[in-house]
This record gives sequence, C-alpha cells and structure tokens, in this order.
Amino acid sequence: MSASDPIRVQPGAANYFSHVGALDEIERFYPESSLKRVLWISGKRAQAAAAPYLPALFASSKSTRLSFSGHCSERQVGEFVRRGSDADLVIGVGGGSALDTAKAVANRLNKPFIAIPTIAATCAAWTPLSVWYDDDHRALGFELFPHASHLLLVEPRIVLAAPAAYLRAGIGDTLAKWYEARVLCERSEASLPLTAQLGLAASLQLRDILLADGAAALAAVASGTLNEEFLRVVDAIVAGGGLVGGLGERYTRLAAAHSIHNGLTVLAETGEFLHGTKVAYGILVQLALEGKDDELAQLAASLEGLGLPTRLAQINVDYGEQQKIDALIAHTIRASESIHLMPGKIDADRLQRAIGKVETLAKS
Repeated sequence: MSASDPIRVQPGAANYFSHVGALDEIERFYPESSLKRVLWISGKRAQAAAAPYLPALFASSKSTRLSFSGHCSERQVGEFVRRGSDADLVIGVGGGSALDTAKAVANRLNKPFIAIPTIAATCAAWTPLSVWYDDDHRALGFELFPHASHLLLVEPRIVLAAPAAYLRAGIGDTLAKWYEARVLCERSEASLPLTAQLGLAASLQLRDILLADGAAALAAVASGTLNEEFLRVVDAIVAGGGLVGGLGERYTRLAAAHSIHNGLTVLAETGEFLHGTKVAYGILVQLALEGKDDELAQLAASLEGLGLPTRLAQINVDYGEQQKIDALIAHTIRASESIHLMPGKIDADRLQRAIGKVETLAKS
C-alpha cells in the first residue's frame, strides 16, 4: 500500500450528542420558527421506538413524515427526493439502511442532515456515505458524500430498548476496526500519515473498551437499566467505529474480516444474522490467515463470552458441506475483495486451511 496519494480525512459528524435527552438538541440548533418544512425519514419500528423521545417538531404541520423499508435504493431515494423537494432539513431515524437512505436524500437536496440512530449495530450514523442496493436487495457499492451529518443524536434509552442482537453485532463490527486496520497499516510501504496513526490508535482503544465493557453493556440491555459500560460501548460503536475510518481512510478500513462476511452472504442460511455478527466470525478467520494462533484463541474466548460466533455452525453453516464452503470461499476471494490486502497470496487452499483452523479451535 503506497502513501503517494493523499488520503481524504473526513472525521465525521459536525456535532455529536450522546446523552439522555439528546433529541432536544434539534430545536436548539433548528428552532421551528426558522423552518419552512422538515423531512423525516424513518422505519415504522424505529419511529415507534423513538416516538416517546422525539421533539414536538416531529408532529408539527411543518413536518413531512415518510416511512422507509428495505434498503437504500435509487427508486426509494428518488421518490423521497421528489416528495421532500422543498425541505429545509432532513432527519433520519432508524438503523443503517434508513440512515443511509436519509443521507442520500439530504445530499441530493443539498440540505443539512440529522441522524438519530435507534440501534447501535454499525457506525452508519457517523459515516458520510451510503451503501446502495438494487430493488432485489443486492449490494451495488457505496457513495461518499461531501458532508457528514450536521447533528448526530444518540438517545441511549432508545438504543437500550432495542434487541440485544443489535448491540452484539455492533460490538463485532467495531472490534474488526483494530484487526483490519492493523493489517493495512503494517503493510504500508511508507510512513503512515499522522491521521492514520491516530485512527489506528483509536481502533486499539475501541477494542479494549469493547472487550472490557461489552458483557456489562449487554447485561444492561437484558435488565433495561442504563450503566456506564453501556454508554461507553454505544459511543465506541456509533462514534468510534466511524472515526477510525474517517481519520485513516484506506489505511484503517477493510481487510479479511469483512470479505469473510461478504462470502457468508452467498449462503442463504446466514441471512438471519446481522452484519457485525458475521464480521466477528471473520476476524477469527483473518487471525488464522495471519498465523496469530495465540491471539486467535484469546479472541475466540472473548467472543464466546459475548455471545458472538466462534464456529460456522453458530451461523447455520455446516462445515461438513464442502459445496457450501467452496461457495463461501469463492466469493470471499473474488479479485475485488479486500482480503487481498492481506500479506501473501490468498487463494482457496489457504483460506480453506484458515477456516479449518478456526473450526478445530472451536471444537477443542
């Protein structure tokens, strides 16, 4: 990886608030008297979860409320742009797909954007990009925008009430920041830009926070009681995960763990599992590829304690069905996949051995 091309540093949200009552910040920054029309985009379940905490502006006659479902697609974004063409402000409420859609709409309208995540499963609320899908729900790629959100507001009581699977997936996805960034930075051919060094350091701190506080944060969800560990873990996922990529760009983004996730998506039986859950398993395979056996064993024990998968059977894949494993491997090692940023040649045999090592460890 060469440092000859400058990286684009785009840290994230202009203003981040993460506290009880955070949604009240909307009317401090955007009083109703200054607005002609506000466009709200949210999923139905997300809107119901957020409803007790939304400001009066949501119910105002100055607001247009659009219901989102599915993925961020050209059809859906185009419709929302048409219906919100005279909006002064776009507010997205929900998970990653809803927020990606709202970000794309705000970008098309060239209007400020406010993100209100209702789950902490990814850093989508932070990042200035949207992942695009076609109408058959197949991923097409991502689009990077000139601006991130003007306000990112986390009401922890909303996130606390979401199913634990979302927080668990967020932990898995954010843990990968360190393991993938480390690989990318280690193989750089030149000295790292300072911002990439900062991103790498942040990813290590995030890993330590998630491993130290993750269990207590999940216990908070189970009991419905806020604790400090929960607040730290949510900030680590929503803000920290996005900050790492924003600081380091190509040095702190994707390596093998996310390619393993992509390979798993071709197996229909993994469809019920969230992105970060599959990424967590991918970290283990990446460590096996690196030959870091001690670290692999340590992380596997930590993931098991957090309820994240350490073997294929836990994501509905039978390791004994070689045809399925071949399909996973073939997709994972496509030429376009980030797994090829790993040191050495990655081919089917090497990946098969790495997957087998993870399975053997899990059985032992």
